[in-house]
Amino acid sequence: MSTYPDYVYQTLARAREEGQWYCGQSDGAALCFDMLALFPDCVEAQELIYELFCDEWTIHDNRVALQQNIEEWDDRPWQQRRRLALSYRFMGRWDGKHEMMLERGGPQDVRKILADGKMELLGAYCLGDEECTNYAWSIFSDAIGKTNDPRATLFWIGWQYADLGFFADAAEALGELCSRFNDQRARRLLAEVIWWRDNAARIPWIPPAGDGSRYDRMMQVIDPTAPKTHDYIREARNENQKERIAPYRPSIDKQLANLFEQSLPRENDLPNVPIVDWSFLDKDDGQPGELPEWAKRQIKRLERHMDDEDTREMAGEIIHAHQWTRNIPPPSSPKRYDPNAPPFDARDFLGNMDEEDTDEEDLDGSN
Repeated sequence: MSTYPDYVYQTLARAREEGQWYCGQSDGAALCFDMLALFPDCVEAQELIYELFCDEWTIHDNRVALQQNIEEWDDRPWQQRRRLALSYRFMGRWDGKHEMMLERGGPQDVRKILADGKMELLGAYCLGDEECTNYAWSIFSDAIGKTNDPRATLFWIGWQYADLGFFADAAEALGELCSRFNDQRARRLLAEVIWWRDNAARIPWIPPAGDGSRYDRMMQVIDPTAPKTHDYIREARNENQKERIAPYRPSIDKQLANLFEQSLPRENDLPNVPIVDWSFLDKDDGQPGELPEWAKRQIKRLERHMDDEDTREMAGEIIHAHQWTRNIPPPSSPKRYDPNAPPFDARDFLGNMDEEDTDEEDLDGSN
């Protein structure tokens, strides 16, 4: 076991202390990432992050939050990346995030090029066309070569990759930046994306990766006319083609790609004992069921405005969209709150919302 300065162990002890309380896991993990930025090989920090993320209420709340965007039975590969990206955003406490939101366009001198690259990246993130990532990198490379500020450009590119769940690409861009410049902010972000890259397969609230076959099976019952996974990618690619100046062509020959895949070393096998029993996904019969609790609460908040046609339509859309969304039961153990922290009141965040528009679970911090 490596030996580190005392402040590292003191910080990890503080992270463990903060991480024992409800909603404190993100803050505890942030302290671990701070240490990994200084000592990238600190296994104690790496494993403590995973331990904190295994908190049962953290798993529950992230499952519920993800479910409001992506069905748990949707195993299309790009949806897995979206789950990772959303989880990264939910759990991230990196203090440069707000600044990057303000600088979303990147350096002015190459902003148009960067925007084109991001649109290609979104083609992979939203539509599942993996070839878009190769187009994106060639465009980003052009921006790096033309900019007057390669440091800011590399940082912007690394942030975009991270924000969309392309952690390996983010690590490449940020690693290049750190090799050329002494940038503490980039080093801190690099530590975070490397952890997410290396632990993506064992994030406890994310279902096992799939190839879209479960989604196809469910949709065959729900809507047989819906495009299957591979049909969807092909249609998305055809739509993307209309926006490209250059005609679509594979960036690498399939046989050559297979040779590369065979020659690459295998990823490190990390312990991956599922905490959630995901077997229920393969037993789902695809029939409509009772709405999940969070959807019921959304409808409840609309009830007093049901005389409005738009509100009634909104409630109907929630019912229609989530009749195949399965409820996620909460843990049996109660939430553990820090006795020294001020009591949480959602009204501090919800502003002047009527008390009638909130319920008890809103006010104690649930979901």
